[in-house]
Amino acid sequence: MSPSILNPRSWGRGGRSLRIGYGRIFHEANAFSPLPTAREDFERFHLMEGAALASAMPLHRFELGSYLRNAELSGFVQAARLAGRVETVPLLSALAVPGGPISRETFEWLVDGMLDRLRSEAAGALDGLYLALHGSMRVQGMAMAPEAEILRRVRGAMGELPIAVSLDLHANVTPALLGQVSILGGYRTCPHWDLFPAGFRAGSLLVRALRGQARPVAAWRKLPLVLGGGVGIDFLEPMRQVFRRLGRIARSPGILDATLFMVHPYSDATNLGWVSHVIADGDEALAERAAEELAEAAWEVRRAPLPRFLSPEEALAEVARARLARRFGAVSLVDVGDVVGTGSSGGSTHILSALLEDGHGLRALVPLHDPAAVETAWAAGQGSRVSLELRGTPGLPPQPVVRLRARVALIRETAFGRTALLEAGHLRIALAERPPLTLHPKMWRELGVEPRRADAIVQKSFFHYRMFYALVSPRHLPVATPGPSSLENLRGLRLGVPSFPIEDPPDWRDGDLLLRNLD
Repeated sequence: MSPSILNPRSWGRGGRSLRIGYGRIFHEANAFSPLPTAREDFERFHLMEGAALASAMPLHRFELGSYLRNAELSGFVQAARLAGRVETVPLLSALAVPGGPISRETFEWLVDGMLDRLRSEAAGALDGLYLALHGSMRVQGMAMAPEAEILRRVRGAMGELPIAVSLDLHANVTPALLGQVSILGGYRTCPHWDLFPAGFRAGSLLVRALRGQARPVAAWRKLPLVLGGGVGIDFLEPMRQVFRRLGRIARSPGILDATLFMVHPYSDATNLGWVSHVIADGDEALAERAAEELAEAAWEVRRAPLPRFLSPEEALAEVARARLARRFGAVSLVDVGDVVGTGSSGGSTHILSALLEDGHGLRALVPLHDPAAVETAWAAGQGSRVSLELRGTPGLPPQPVVRLRARVALIRETAFGRTALLEAGHLRIALAERPPLTLHPKMWRELGVEPRRADAIVQKSFFHYRMFYALVSPRHLPVATPGPSSLENLRGLRLGVPSFPIEDPPDWRDGDLLLRNLD
């Protein structure tokens, strides 16, 4: 648990009474996805405001539907409660499954909703504001970083009152964004399990600043680095040593907070880059030195290699060879080119095609976004047998057309729209109307399938699923497929400065000077 949560001296106790608003507009966009993100995607997945939002904040409630009990906003609310004499004012919280860029109409609807709540009689006079944003949102037809535009408009409604913001670890921090905030923090783990601590830290620091108990001053560095550090997981080398350094910096005397933002590379922004961001208590020189130290540590591990990616055929053969090890659980096949958690659609048929071609008799679970096939399965009805052509997501790069005959074992509404479970020999295929964010094994259990009994599970996630599948799937094989989250897409990025790994600058400092002035 974060030291700031355990240490009462950082809670901001004592001092004047405060009223602080809180809310969220959260989305991660993939510029290579063929599916734009629309209003219904937020309405379907997570949209709360006012009293309904406040009712989800207690520690025993689920803040983000049935997926996560406590996240940033409940972390903030608990920080305010522990500080004492702080009234928290719920505004609006909106989150959609990662996808293509948001439509302009949807963006305006989201921001207008937040502004309406801010200006409402219920909000009243505020002393400050906390917002949970992602940092890698993209909006159709908008060149400026959308989070910076959100904050610009919020700032226009609030005036010069302090605003604290927490971002995802994969945020793209820009000068325009930093110019609108008083306090900036973010996650420190990958996979991201520390949403609650991130909100708690931001809330505690905001309260302390408002009460004159801390004087936050920030420094940052922006590296010409889009992808590095091997697999990028905080508890695995080489990033483990970097995050340990981050922890030591954050705990150092005079430091209030520190974050390393590792950027989402599937973006059409030209100013992508990792960012070290440090907040000190009134000591600008200390913040500058610490930001420099953290940037240097991140740059040193940029060349750490990724694991070898297997073809679908190689991965299936590897699972088949490891039959004895499967007594401890299923093997996860990570569909690298079709990761819904990065904004892909979940509609790639490459691994499914290989399973049908030569699946080695493996019992495999495959999620698939295929609206047309869902329509056919629902029309046929539960218990029927159907002949299908599975084509996945319309608009994806060319991929195999999968023809099969299957039994429609179950049809039901899920978080991913109309969903149909197909039984085809050893395969169980979950057809979804919307991109299936299959982070949790309960997705399969809700369809009547126990994932631990499978030999292989196709995962549409890089690493976040590992938190929930730890007792279900102990082994993970990355599988190379073409698609919106394929790392091959990085070759097509149009960046404003030479950046690793597309190029290999000898030093990060020249790029830093340019990137910190590039909106």
